Amino acid sequence: MKKAIGTIFPFLIIHLICCGSILLFLISSGYLLLLSNESQNKWFLLPSLLALFLAWRELNKIEQKPWKILLTVIIYLIISYIFITYLFIPWWIPGYEGGPLL
Repeated sequence: MKKAIGTIFPFLIIHLICCGSILLFLISSGYLLLLSNESQNKWFLLPSLLALFLAWRELNKIEQKPWKILLTVIIYLIISYIFITYLFIPWWIPGYEGGPLL
């Protein structure tokens, strides 16, 4: 049961972020264009990977369960940011210059 929740829950969260109501917000506010430009420039890729490495290293040192859960959520958010910004958006909308998608 734990493995099913551990795999289904992250997938659903990513799906809601990419395809849900947040997509409308990203398009209407211009943040989707900003993320699309970031996927081409890769300014935050190295700091994101560094933050991921540091959080992962600290996760193995911490014994208290609340801090371990918080660091796990932070690691998940960093991995999600890297996946969405540098892999998914360039594949899904290559050369996006702003405006509605549909």
